[in-house]
Amino acid sequence: MHTKLKLACTLSLAAWISSANAADQDLVVYVPEISSSAAQLLVEACIAIAEEDDVPLAVAVVNPAGDLLHFHARQGASPTAPITAQLKAATSARWRRSTSELQQQAIEGGRGPEYLGDYPNGAGGLPIIMGEYTIGAIGTAGPGGPEECAEAAVRAVFGDTVTTSRP
Repeated sequence: MHTKLKLACTLSLAAWISSANAADQDLVVYVPEISSSAAQLLVEACIAIAEEDDVPLAVAVVNPAGDLLHFHARQGASPTAPITAQLKAATSARWRRSTSELQQQAIEGGRGPEYLGDYPNGAGGLPIIMGEYTIGAIGTAGPGGPEECAEAAVRAVFGDTVTTSRP
């Protein structure tokens, strides 16, 4: 009986301390996120590069949760390019890493693709990181160097205010 009383007192004290800490915390959290206009600018910048090189590319930009903000596929892009670009962007946003880095980890025996959900194989997805926050991601799919196109688009729109890799 004495043990049950001690347990009840301990649990009551823990619940009281926990509720006191919760009361001190903010009820709303504000996290930076890429705007829809920035998403459009990123897609337009990448498509302009693809047009110069005459590459049939698909480009998608997502928010930190991986939800689509803007998308475009050039005429001639493969039937799988649109969904692949979206999946690369969503994967990069959620994992906060480039898809080329994730692919390398899988090759080296790190996290395998089976742990990555809808992970698409190959380069082309880049997170867009501002300070400590991933504010979105860009995904590209098509021939040539889709990751270079994505990197160039991020630099054209954001300059040096963001990075596309974690330290």
